[in-house]
Amino acid sequence: FEVPKGEIFGFIGPNGAGKTTTLRMMATLLEPDEGRVLVDGHDAVEEPSAVRQVLGFMPDSFGVYERITVIEYLDFFAAAHGLSLVTRARTVDAVMQLTDLGDLRDRLVAQMSKGMKQRLAIARTLPHDPKVLTLDEPANGLDPRARIEMRELIEELQRLGKTIILSSHILTELSDMCTS
Repeated sequence: FEVPKGEIFGFIGPNGAGKTTTLRMMATLLEPDEGRVLVDGHDAVEEPSAVRQVLGFMPDSFGVYERITVIEYLDFFAAAHGLSLVTRARTVDAVMQLTDLGDLRDRLVAQMSKGMKQRLAIARTLPHDPKVLTLDEPANGLDPRARIEMRELIEELQRLGKTIILSSHILTELSDMCTS
């Protein structure tokens, strides 16, 4: 399949259909048995570093480090993407503002709600300013209000020029926000 630039693309199918496997191949975490995976023109097998520069990946089950603060968590991922100390500070602040985590900067991750942890998981995909975001079941386990907030965040990321691929096994979860 091909996802046009700037779309919010809904990748839907029942559990076990291969959605997560496909997203992991896009994120260079798994190699395809056959076929080819291109992300922004880069081959996921031949150019994994180039793919990682343009892709932000939020897995369906993401480990969070419970005993660190929000700012420490985001700084860690910004450093992993090679951002300098000065750039990291600016970028982490901007990401926290965008994802509405600014007031929680010094809160321990363990003290956050499920919805705020989901928001943090999206925030950690952003420090390197990827063109493409792949979010595996981003609304899984969220209450109705947190789902609305998640949709608003995803729509804001699209307005910022991101191409977003969302997976879900629930059509109604994706139908209101997806453009394709």
